Amino acid sequence: MPALAEDGPIVGTPPPEDAVQGWTDPDYWSSYVHDATNGDVNVPYPVDPVKPEAYLPNVTVKDGSYVASLPVAHRDLSDVTYTYNGQTKTIKQFVRTTRTDQVVLVHDGVVIGEFYANGFTAKTRHQAWSVTKTFVAAVVGIAHDEGLISSLQDPIEKYVPRLRGTEWEGVSIKDILQMESGVHWDEGTPVLAVNTQVEQWRDLAIDLYTEGAAGKTRNEFLATLPSMGYEPGTRFAYNSGNTQVLAWMTERLYGTTFEKVLARKLWRPMGAKHEAVMTSDRVGGVVASHGLFARPLDFARFGELLRNGGKTSDGKRVLPRGWVDAMTTMTKVSDGQYGLQTWAHPIAAPDAFSASGFQGQKITVMPSDCITAVRTSHAFGADLRDGAGTEFFAEEWQTMLRAVADALGGCPRQ
Repeated sequence: MPALAEDGPIVGTPPPEDAVQGWTDPDYWSSYVHDATNGDVNVPYPVDPVKPEAYLPNVTVKDGSYVASLPVAHRDLSDVTYTYNGQTKTIKQFVRTTRTDQVVLVHDGVVIGEFYANGFTAKTRHQAWSVTKTFVAAVVGIAHDEGLISSLQDPIEKYVPRLRGTEWEGVSIKDILQMESGVHWDEGTPVLAVNTQVEQWRDLAIDLYTEGAAGKTRNEFLATLPSMGYEPGTRFAYNSGNTQVLAWMTERLYGTTFEKVLARKLWRPMGAKHEAVMTSDRVGGVVASHGLFARPLDFARFGELLRNGGKTSDGKRVLPRGWVDAMTTMTKVSDGQYGLQTWAHPIAAPDAFSASGFQGQKITVMPSDCITAVRTSHAFGADLRDGAGTEFFAEEWQTMLRAVADALGGCPRQ
């Protein structure tokens, strides 16, 4: 059953009396009115209302004895401003007006700024949503380097035989990594009855509370997904099922559940300081496309690992040589937006990339500026200027980071 957590009554949630503090900030309400006038309507609530982890089991990603160094030397960033959507803001105002909960700014390996709001602190583990996908891609790279995967061109059923005879059969690991599997998944529709992610949460919950008499486990659900009707590798279509299949594959390769694979192969080797939490189904199948909860400084350690080409801040190699380059080489099929479970962030910098998630979660890396930045958030609203799209303030985040980078002057000279 769902586990309680040290950071709140439910994992990823601060105490209610702390969470509501953000509502008292006049900056938030003045910005809310300004944005609504311009077509951005943000739902004014203090915490994330979408919490499948509240009714599904939670499992632990164990930390280890090694902690990667991440020195702290805060700088005065109060003079850094940026202009977006007709408003000039400071970093603190960005946090207050975009439903942001935690921001960590790292420059050349040193934490130069931390900002917290809405009851969240450095000790609160936050839902990463699809930031989790980039962690999965890192684990796949390790498995490939260790020889457990012969080739990324291999069909997935070679490693997950249960997928033979399903729409996954014949789809290469690389196509799955690049979100080009051709298997159906629609988590963007606001019509919840046909939203695939909501359907999965529903089936996992029914399976859990009926002890398997009804509903589906993670693997049962994935195996029944239909085709999109086109050949794998020909179209980009964001698909959380892809990532869950990759996690399923690594579970078979290493003979254990994904949270243990993640802990053994990535979380502990990269020097995370604290344990993390993931969401699973009744039988231990981790919903690895979105279910990672961790503290912001450990998210920053992962970003630093990527910025350093797969090495920790202490020079310890964790990811194979060339894998970060592979993850961040954006594909033509995605119009240069997506690599291996990783997004381009060109507004921040031409070479910037992000692990990115629902409601504005970000681990953004700007290699040419020596910056790693973490944002956790519960932003959720509508951009009414272009139909009814969601507004997670992703462009504003990038614009703010560009201003920070300009103020810092790029990488220090060696």
